[in-house]
Amino acid sequence: MMRAAPFVLLTALLISQSVACDARSCPPTDYAASTLPDDEESGALHMLQMSAGKQHEANAELGKIRQCGAGRPVQVFVDFDDTYKSSGGFWPAGCEGIYTKEVIFPGMAQFVLELARGPEEALKVLQPAVMSARPDALKFLRAKGGDRGGCRQKAEEVKRESFAAKAMTDQQTREDPAIWDQYNVEMKVQIPTNLTSYSYEAGGVKKLLGSSDSLGEKFGLDVNGSKYGQLTDFVDFDKMGTTKYNSFLDFFNDTVRDHDEACVVWIGDDGQGDCNPAAQKMRKYVKKQQPELGLKVAFIHKLACTTDFTKKPDCQEELADDDGAPLIIFDNYLDAARKAAKRNFISQAGFNRVKTAVEDFYATYCDHEGASKAPETVGTLGCQRLRAAISETSGGKVPDVPRHENRAYRRFEAFCKGCCNDKVPNGESDFPLDGYSFRCHNLYHHSSRWKFKMQASADSCLTHCGLGAMR
Repeated sequence: MMRAAPFVLLTALLISQSVACDARSCPPTDYAASTLPDDEESGALHMLQMSAGKQHEANAELGKIRQCGAGRPVQVFVDFDDTYKSSGGFWPAGCEGIYTKEVIFPGMAQFVLELARGPEEALKVLQPAVMSARPDALKFLRAKGGDRGGCRQKAEEVKRESFAAKAMTDQQTREDPAIWDQYNVEMKVQIPTNLTSYSYEAGGVKKLLGSSDSLGEKFGLDVNGSKYGQLTDFVDFDKMGTTKYNSFLDFFNDTVRDHDEACVVWIGDDGQGDCNPAAQKMRKYVKKQQPELGLKVAFIHKLACTTDFTKKPDCQEELADDDGAPLIIFDNYLDAARKAAKRNFISQAGFNRVKTAVEDFYATYCDHEGASKAPETVGTLGCQRLRAAISETSGGKVPDVPRHENRAYRRFEAFCKGCCNDKVPNGESDFPLDGYSFRCHNLYHHSSRWKFKMQASADSCLTHCGLGAMR
C-alpha cells in the first residue's frame, strides 16, 4: 500500500499536466528522474509518459491556426479602380494609364469566377462583390447594376452606370451601348449553364452549406453586397487600406450568417493601401469560433504607374505560414491565373479559360506584333506586355483571331470594310453593324441626320485596319 502512493501521485501529476498545460507551449518534463524501481510500476509509468506525449501533440495541433479550409464557400472581394477596371492614370482613382479609363482588365471577370469555383470547379458559388475606398456618399462613383433598391433605373442610367456589372456576365445584346466595346465589356465570361450563385448578404453561405436545393441566381456581380468607403478616406492610403480591412471584418463579424464557414479571397492593387495595410492585416485575421484564418489568399495587382504619383505603399509577397494567409503579386490576370493554378486555388481548366479570355482581348484590340489597333482602349505598351505573357504560356504563339465571338471584333471588321480601303479612308460616312448604322468618323457613335457626314480619318483606318490589324 505504501509503495503504491508515489505511483498514484505521479499518475495524478501526469494527467493534470497533460490537461492543464497550454496547447502551444507545454514544457518538457524529465519523467525518467521519477522512475520507480518496481518493474510493473515502471511499465505503467512508461505508458503514462506516452499518453502524456500524445496528449501534448493533440493539444498543440488543436491550438494551431489553420489556413482557411479547402472546400469552404469562397467570397471574392475585388477592388474597383486599377484592379477591376483601369483608372487611366487619373488621380485620385489610380495611377496606371496602360489601359484607357474605364476599360475592364482582360481576364479579370473570368479569373474572379474561377476563384469562386475553386480547384474542384463548384457549381454553387457566392457572387463576387466590390470592396472599394470610393466614398459611399458619392453615389455616382459606385459600381451599379441594372436596378437600384428593387426599382428599375431609367434606361439611360442603366447604360451609363451598369457596364461594370455587365462585364461579369455571359450576356451580350445588340442594345448594349456601343461605347462598351471600347471598355472591353462585351467579352463573355465562360459560365457553366448549370452554375448557380448566391449573394452572401442574403444568407448565401448557409444556402451553399445546406442540403436543400435553394433557388439561386445567374452568376454576376453582387451589387448590393459591395462595400465602399468614406469621403475622408479618399486621399489617404492608410485610411483607404484600413477602410477595406474594416469591410473585411464586417463580412465576418456583422452581416453574414455562418460566416466562419466561408473563406474570403481579396483582389486589390499595390497603389492605394490594398496590400499594405489592408491585405497584411487580412492575412492574419483569425475567425472567432475556430482557429482558422478568414482570408484564403490575397492577389495584388502590381501597377506600372504612368503618371506622377505619390510613392506607393510597400508591398511584399507572402507565403502561407503558421499565422498568415498567402499574398500573391501579379502583373496581369494571365499571370494571376498561372500562379493561382500552381498553388491549387483554381483548376487547370480554369486557368485555360482565363488564358482564352486574355487571348481574345489581345486578338481583338492588338495586332499580331504587339501594337495597339485600338488606342482608345489599350496602348501599345499594354499590348506588348500581354503578348509577352501569352507567348510565355503558349510556346511563343499569339492569336490573330478571338476564339469566342465578340461585338468589338465585329465592329472593327465592319468599320474596316465599310469605311476604309486597306489603310486609307474610302469616302464613306457610315457603316452597318447589327442592324444599326454607325459613323465612320467615330466608330462608336450612331449615325444621325443631325450630325455632319464625315469619312474616317487616315489615322483611324491605319490604326484599326493597317498591316496586321485584321487577319
